[in-house]
Amino acid sequence: MKPLRKSLPLALGLGVLLALATMDAALAEAGNLPGGSTVCTDQTRSDKGVALYGTVTPINANVTWTVLAASSPGGTETQIFRTTGYNLSVTHVPAPAAGTFYYRTCLANTTKTAVTDTGVATAAEVGATNALAGIGPTRATLGPGGLVCAESVPVSGRLVASSTVAVQWRVRAFNGDGAILRQQQPLTVTSTSVDRVVGPGPYASLDVCTTNTSSSTATLSFEFQKT
Repeated sequence: MKPLRKSLPLALGLGVLLALATMDAALAEAGNLPGGSTVCTDQTRSDKGVALYGTVTPINANVTWTVLAASSPGGTETQIFRTTGYNLSVTHVPAPAAGTFYYRTCLANTTKTAVTDTGVATAAEVGATNALAGIGPTRATLGPGGLVCAESVPVSGRLVASSTVAVQWRVRAFNGDGAILRQQQPLTVTSTSVDRVVGPGPYASLDVCTTNTSSSTATLSFEFQKT
């Protein structure tokens, strides 16, 4: 399980931030998505459906949001929700049938221009039994210059990541209040794959940002598991 970090993008709004801060949520944030780029959160387990939130800049961007559900971790996924617009607000998506499912939310920039300040969160509905977030990898397809941050862990973790082209993998460090410790640089590497333990160190939590520094589209996945 990869826990919710206290700092979410300011674009998510104070009310949503306070609501999600009490929940176990899958997050992908602080992104820059060129046209044609996509990011999908890791999975959230729930027997009550999920609550979503998402936003991008500019406010007139008509991006596409989808929710995928699988009956097992990493299993075959089926799209159960789709909408367009720059802001999901708080959206409730019911379970596709009785039972426990594994959900992820995807943001696709189906426009021709980049969107920034992206944020997307998926949390089990209140009352879900044995709910859990942070299952499996975050996935993305990033055009040149694309950026996404996700996969928060406390203190230290094992980063396993892969990409179809070399991209920059950067681990960020945070203090106990969720502020970025810019003087700390636990890991920065440009490669097609990473399998490395990062931490512990003088920080409270870590996450991963990946930037497509190449001139080609990168299809990638990354998972940061607490050690």
